[in-house]
Amino acid sequence: MNRDKCLRATQNHPTNLKLVWLIGLTVLAFSCNDEKINTPPSAVLNAFPYAGDTTTIFTFDASKSKDAEDVKEKLTVRWDWNNDGIWDTGFQSELKALYRFSTKGMNYIRMELSDSGGLTMILTDSVRVFPIPVKGSMTDPRDAQIYETVYLEGNWWMAESLRYGTVIPSDSLQKDNGIVETYAYDNDIQNIAVYGGLYSWYEAMQYDETEKGQGICPPGWHVPSFNEWNIIAPLNLPYLFLDYYYGPGGPGGLNLKYAGYYTFIWEARQGEKYERYFSDQKFGGRYWTSSYKEEKWQDFSGTNTAFQRINLSYGINNVLNDNTRTYSYDNFGLIPDGDRIHLRGNPVAYDIYGPGQPTNARYAFSVRCTKDK
Repeated sequence: MNRDKCLRATQNHPTNLKLVWLIGLTVLAFSCNDEKINTPPSAVLNAFPYAGDTTTIFTFDASKSKDAEDVKEKLTVRWDWNNDGIWDTGFQSELKALYRFSTKGMNYIRMELSDSGGLTMILTDSVRVFPIPVKGSMTDPRDAQIYETVYLEGNWWMAESLRYGTVIPSDSLQKDNGIVETYAYDNDIQNIAVYGGLYSWYEAMQYDETEKGQGICPPGWHVPSFNEWNIIAPLNLPYLFLDYYYGPGGPGGLNLKYAGYYTFIWEARQGEKYERYFSDQKFGGRYWTSSYKEEKWQDFSGTNTAFQRINLSYGINNVLNDNTRTYSYDNFGLIPDGDRIHLRGNPVAYDIYGPGQPTNARYAFSVRCTKDK
């Protein structure tokens, strides 16, 4: 009964029943209020895993959705698996769905949640579908060490970091002496077997700056270029996809470990120098590319312009164990990082460190190799 009908129902009461009429009118006024307005449901959608391949069964979960007027059992959902505007299912009461994608790349899905009154809310989500990794192995003929390998985006990659060379103490420089030299994290040789060696950029390249050069890789393999890394780990992909897929034990088979790195010398903006320390094992890792770039650079005082040489690397960060470090990664991909060296031209020379300081790079990172084509 609406408000007008309620008022008409009271107009013919006898006047000698005025008091009763007033009481009844008050009761009717309360009972004739408009019905409660229905509001749209509040949709929540979670996808797991973040990334997979064409064999992966993804779970899409809307069970945390809510509605102010309905119990959850009255909510229904339908799915558009490729976000093309055509619904692939009808509305159903089961708020979880399983789906396997047949095409690689970013796959976007659309979900529509409906309450019992017909009001809806639409959400979209995405997952990354990588190619199915093909795994193999190779033997380094120089020392007979066996490495697992994985075929990704048209090329073979080592699925383990290189552990070739003579281990030297961290207070010694890696030199251009015809001997491949490496550091072991914390000077513990057991770390070589688990995480691989740590090499300066010049040592990794064997003092040959040719992009895609063999460097310290086995014959028939080379230090991958920046572009080769970018093919398998595009910079526009959300970081969690790559960390999940290519990180330690990930389904992508690359098994990038948080091997840490070594800093021989580092200068803060205030002119303070920090020398010889290992950092970030189990928190992050850096992997050299064979690429570099040069750019103009203002010195710490802001008054002098020099040139900066950046030997490029890719970084992976363990966001699950070390969330405080994510600010420098902006939650995207395997982030290009580098070993910054200040130049006054050629040959390479440090601007500010003076005689006796290393000229063969300040950082030692891990090395992965990719097969020559």
